[in-house]
Amino acid sequence: MTSRNQRRGRIANLVIAALALLMASVSVTHAQNVSFGQRLFQDKGDCKFCHGENGDGRGDPRSPGAASNLHNTKLTREQLIEVIACGRPATEMPHFDKYAYEEKNCYGLSADELGQKIPPDPHSTSLNRREIEAVVDYIVATFVGK
Repeated sequence: MTSRNQRRGRIANLVIAALALLMASVSVTHAQNVSFGQRLFQDKGDCKFCHGENGDGRGDPRSPGAASNLHNTKLTREQLIEVIACGRPATEMPHFDKYAYEEKNCYGLSADELGQKIPPDPHSTSLNRREIEAVVDYIVATFVGK
């Protein structure tokens, strides 16, 4: 009996060690994604132009209008990804996915269906899916609820 309990104990210890390594790896990957997202928010996507350096909606006075205060958003991670990829129809929030309205990938609508209400192109540059997710991870880690 004792050897069976000892084997179970060793197996449990190995499982715990493996889970700890996995969690540490996920934590490092998440931190790298947040850091990458910060660079995209500040530079490539230039989100700070409208949303402000601190995500408070106080962007550059030359920005097109009052942007959302990211500290107060109630959007989920998936909803934030959609908003950044697709923009907001009939607003100044641009779509950062350059293929956003070629099909019905955004809000189930096409460019033809939206007409004049199609979100503008970004004033900076488009972002790919990985970049959009990194920006969202940065927003969630840095601004949402803080």
